[in-house]
Amino acid sequence: MIYRRSHKIKNNSGFTLLEVVVSLVVAAILGAMLVQFMGTGMMKSYNPVILAQNGTYLNTIMEKMTADYKYYMSYGALNGQSPATAYSNFNSNVGSASEAETKTYYSDADHPYYVIANNTITFSGNPPTEASGSSGVHKITIKYHDLTATAIFTE
Repeated sequence: MIYRRSHKIKNNSGFTLLEVVVSLVVAAILGAMLVQFMGTGMMKSYNPVILAQNGTYLNTIMEKMTADYKYYMSYGALNGQSPATAYSNFNSNVGSASEAETKTYYSDADHPYYVIANNTITFSGNPPTEASGSSGVHKITIKYHDLTATAIFTE
């Protein structure tokens, strides 16, 4: 009879306390690694979305600027203005290049942009040079967040 009692104790199925503690430690380590890996991936997953959104805003600003240019040029042609005068009216809306000054004429207050360059390209020298102030081909570069766009306008 004593033999049967000791035999029952030895055949007791279940986990020991040491096995449970080791399992919990391994699960905690794997969980911490998973949280670290997933947290980094989730934090960086918004970057392409934000970049695409900023590109869309920049494209919208440039499209509004181009539409305004076309309006001033056609309005000037219909009213007998010279192309230089029509471009001057458009250029007053664009503004001068100033990294410190934000512009919102072609966007709303939530999406300000900077005019990086507002120069005239002259083709008299070799190589062609950029200067400000004269008539001809105008290069306007704007910046929205870390993206830039350049457009060429003529008088």
